[in-house]
Amino acid sequence: MTKVYKHSHFKADIFGHGGNKRTAQINELLNVAGIVFEEVDFDKYEPAANHIKSFIKGGLIFKNLGKGFKTNYAIGRYLLKFEYFIKDCKPELFIWESTSGYYLLLAEILYKYKIPFIAIPHNIESLVNGNVSAFSKKKSPIWFNEEINFLRLANKVFTISREENWLLSLYGLVPHYLPYFPPKDLTDHFLNINKKRSKKKSNYTDKKKLLLLGTFYNPPTLKGYLEIIDALADLDFVDVKVAGFGSELLKNASFGTNVTVLGTLSFEGLAKAIEEADYALIHQEPSSGALTRITELLLCGLPILANNSASRSYYNFPGVITYSDMDELITLLRGANDIQSFAVERPIEEKNFIKILNHNQ
Repeated sequence: MTKVYKHSHFKADIFGHGGNKRTAQINELLNVAGIVFEEVDFDKYEPAANHIKSFIKGGLIFKNLGKGFKTNYAIGRYLLKFEYFIKDCKPELFIWESTSGYYLLLAEILYKYKIPFIAIPHNIESLVNGNVSAFSKKKSPIWFNEEINFLRLANKVFTISREENWLLSLYGLVPHYLPYFPPKDLTDHFLNINKKRSKKKSNYTDKKKLLLLGTFYNPPTLKGYLEIIDALADLDFVDVKVAGFGSELLKNASFGTNVTVLGTLSFEGLAKAIEEADYALIHQEPSSGALTRITELLLCGLPILANNSASRSYYNFPGVITYSDMDELITLLRGANDIQSFAVERPIEEKNFIKILNHNQ
């Protein structure tokens, strides 16, 4: 049996955030493929503090990046523990989700020891606003080429968004597309919400009920959502409920009478809010990756209004209505109420992923 190891920055948790859910999806696909794997705990292979080998090893790699003393040490420390793991476990296939920070060095070590590995980045880190390279300390997106040079060492690369797939192909990689789709237990939960929504009688003579969802801890994202709330405040034909991680930060703000801040909701509380809404409203600043919540809301049967950035990988998707600016959003909200029914199927790309996994064993 092939010795398969895997590493993610996130614990597989269908009730967690997007990173947890993506890892849960990948784990489920590995199980469907019949692949027995072990999650690596790299803390077990930590070299001794101030180990001289860490300083020496870190100083010999990426000489052109102008690294400092601390960075040299950190690079050497990670290289050593990755090598200790390989010598101890002797992996024959590695599934690599942790494609960020110093864990990018895994690609160097796996490639050096000729171990086949599959990269599944949750997003292209160098294209996330504000992210800084662990090595050169350059800010996004200037260190894009650094990240690409690590990814190109992998035997296969799977992206979560079509846009990243296209972009990597321009740089000579041959990536595959693996969109997010919830694990079965979570899918069943969303389909149950869908059934409850389908029994609800729509009454569009009343205000349109909008559920504004997002993560509010990020300053640019928060700024975008505040602009939306200000634009919708006191419009007599909409009722806005605001929910998501960090949205309680807005509870003391003064908005229009048609805006209610729910805060961070429990799983059950979010399900109830989805059941009662007419539309989800999602706004995001430009970034990489793809939003897991869009697929989930569509499975719930809730149509979505999303701006251009949030709609990446979902353009012209049934149930997703894209807007460019606030004026267009308000025009859409004033428009027709009829939403065509839509169905969401498991993506065929999951079968391709399983096929490639079995071929690499």
